[in-house]
Amino acid sequence: MDIRVYIFAGFLDSGKTSFINDTLMNPDFYSNEDTLLISFEEGEVAYDETYLKKSHTSLVTLDHENFTTNDLKQLELEYHPTQIIIEANGMMDLNIFVKEIIPKNWFVAQVLTTIDTTTFPMYLNNMRSLVYGQVLFSDLVIFNRYDANIKKSMLRNNIKAINSNTQIIYEFPNGTIDTMNTEEELPFDINKDHLEIKDHDFGIFCMDAMDHPDKYADKIIKIKGKFIGLDRLVENGFVLGRQAMVCCEEDTSLIGLVCISPLAKKLIPEEWIVVEGKISINYDPEYQVNIPILTVDQLEVVPPLKNQYVTFD
Repeated sequence: MDIRVYIFAGFLDSGKTSFINDTLMNPDFYSNEDTLLISFEEGEVAYDETYLKKSHTSLVTLDHENFTTNDLKQLELEYHPTQIIIEANGMMDLNIFVKEIIPKNWFVAQVLTTIDTTTFPMYLNNMRSLVYGQVLFSDLVIFNRYDANIKKSMLRNNIKAINSNTQIIYEFPNGTIDTMNTEEELPFDINKDHLEIKDHDFGIFCMDAMDHPDKYADKIIKIKGKFIGLDRLVENGFVLGRQAMVCCEEDTSLIGLVCISPLAKKLIPEEWIVVEGKISINYDPEYQVNIPILTVDQLEVVPPLKNQYVTFD
């Protein structure tokens, strides 16, 4: 029989153990279950023995560098769990772990990633590949120790560039969740009818336009990017885009905007252009959401940017 597996990812001291302790005390989680908790990390916070006993949870600690699929299978045979929690080590490659190491009958039901907001910029700048590995499979990302003075757009857009489907929660230092759906402060005046998007703001604009397309309806936009290719569904449509570095130079994510122009078929892939035109809102049947589309009035071929990668500072 398949066994449900819940993976809690995140770097050391990001709050994984506290999150798991809270989860174990939820009756909806442990009711009629025998849980095996496999920890690949020993942080500052210990597991509460009372929680473990009450939730019928057996705790096993393994070295994240010295274990095999057979070791995991032996634990299943020894403890006979109906569900498994895995506290992943921040240095583990979750891509390899999920695809190659866990037993075939272990079904990954959910991946949850905790991130310390105060250290996130440091990890992003110095260990981007590790951040990528922690977020790529995540169904939910929790930014804890969140300070309301920190721009959500920087946090959110860097995560969404890696995994566009994950949900994001912001948790204050006192443990409460930020429920305020406040408007992000954008680097351009959204109240203007004519916006000239600076090169540095390309990613922020595209992300916000995809999330809130109605804000940009009928606005005139001038923006620079690369011709990525023709759109499969929109007549005379093409994608204007740039790459966001999500892991390394070999691993990037496309950030872009659908445009319409009669010149689309004459453009060359990777050619840099500046386009100007009006935004309309169209329903995308593939993704079942409204998306912004820019109908181009002016188009000019320009030299490429020295720094071609998108940032979300």
